[in-house]
Amino acid sequence: MECKIDDLPDVLLEYILSLIPPYKDLQECKLVSKRWFRATKNVIQHNKAHFHKSVAYGSLLWNPWPSTHWMPIIAKRHSHSACIYENSMYVFGGCTATCTAFNDLWRLDLDTRAWVRLITMGSYPSPKASATMLYYKKSFILFGGWSHPSPHPLHPRWKLFNELHVYSIESNKWIAINTLETPPPTSAHSASIHKNYMIVFGGICNGYRSNDIWCLNLDSYSWHKQATSNLKPQPRYGQSQIELGDKHLLVLGGCTGPNVAMNDAWLLTMEGAAWTWRKVNMHNTEWAPTRIWCHQACKVGNYVIVLSINKCQNKPNDMSISLKKVTCQRTAPPRTSDSSPLHGRQANVFQFVRDENINGRHGTFSKISVQNSSPSSYPPIFTKNLTLSNDNVLSMAAFRNEKRNGTNSHRQRQLEYLRRMEESIRKRRAQTKPAKKTGNTLSIFVLDITNVLCDECSASWIPLKHNDQSGPDERILYSLVAGRGELIVFGGIRKEQTSIQNHPDMDESEVYNDLHFINPPRYVI
Repeated sequence: MECKIDDLPDVLLEYILSLIPPYKDLQECKLVSKRWFRATKNVIQHNKAHFHKSVAYGSLLWNPWPSTHWMPIIAKRHSHSACIYENSMYVFGGCTATCTAFNDLWRLDLDTRAWVRLITMGSYPSPKASATMLYYKKSFILFGGWSHPSPHPLHPRWKLFNELHVYSIESNKWIAINTLETPPPTSAHSASIHKNYMIVFGGICNGYRSNDIWCLNLDSYSWHKQATSNLKPQPRYGQSQIELGDKHLLVLGGCTGPNVAMNDAWLLTMEGAAWTWRKVNMHNTEWAPTRIWCHQACKVGNYVIVLSINKCQNKPNDMSISLKKVTCQRTAPPRTSDSSPLHGRQANVFQFVRDENINGRHGTFSKISVQNSSPSSYPPIFTKNLTLSNDNVLSMAAFRNEKRNGTNSHRQRQLEYLRRMEESIRKRRAQTKPAKKTGNTLSIFVLDITNVLCDECSASWIPLKHNDQSGPDERILYSLVAGRGELIVFGGIRKEQTSIQNHPDMDESEVYNDLHFINPPRYVI
């Protein structure tokens, strides 16, 4: 006896529809018939409720997505900007391990999990990293960021941006917005949309850490600096900013200086002439992550998801210790001025490295490693010395022993000597295959913010159910966004240890372009 799909009971039809990705294909199932419309609507509601319940119980699961080599693939990057619109995730900019910045725009089709590079029109933003990109009325608002300078002159300056660009999704066009008053050039800040305003907090501004608030009217594109209460968060960068309705926002974590990561949370009430900050009381801190900076947080209902290292993974001399030494060097440019070079003496080591895709093209570029010879009170630079190895130290020592005040020809001889030494190092390293050491992995942490708007102003970390599940390699400066019934993790950078014969362990950086999805456990309707 033949049995058609229309002969199935509603519960089986809904189960079949629940197996469809919850994006365009599932939405189109509503158009089949009235019965399918009702069944699809029930599936969407069940998926949402099940996802929020799984978040509340801390029972989310990792789901890595295998890469397909024959399909277009986005270049490896970190410190990029990501945003969700309808059935796609958009990614702008970021940079490589050698601080080569991008200004390309990619779209991930969440139905097919395929990448598409958008050939946009209009006034392109500058190549940059650590900018914020937010969705507003079928457009993306892009602000701030930083870029690596060219390798010449020998003492280059970092560049911060206060550029404001609007990308129209419908017309596929970038528009540069010029305003009379504007915030200082800023990077590693946070931002959120409230009604018709974009609220920008903190970041690095021309060498100093900030805790200022700037507001952008998205109708008139006019900026103003907002007055706040005397009690306020410490100046910081690398924090997460969570929108809590039209009148409140939550700032979580951040870094106030080198190796000074914060795990606190602050609530901002946006009412009156002077907006009011209030520190949030944190409960169940034994279930909190080890650090909440350069780990983007994501809001799901009354909960905030944070990815970080599981505390039980932290052991003496393990990868988390090595990463901690360098992560505060990845978040912000050093202090610069128009009249002086970068603070501290620096030694530049030039090395040619091949990257798979730089702004959409194959080719080579220069990699510069910089090590400050004197400590500084300002945050060190993004990944500037991530590739510093023991062999590079030998090169740098040889370079520093040379006289710095020589003629141009003498400097050229120095550079040529370094190039020959680097070539010898590369040949020697190519003869032995590095053996990677096992590092830590990311774990899922959940913060309950149900009572953050109450009089007690408190938040509580939820005990983890699947904390022993293996996530992706430990990393920072990735993107974390909420899709429909899932969380999407892309990119990032990590510190990696390698062992080579007859050489001690060396630290290297690794940048990713892999995709990971965080889903609730499968359920049956």
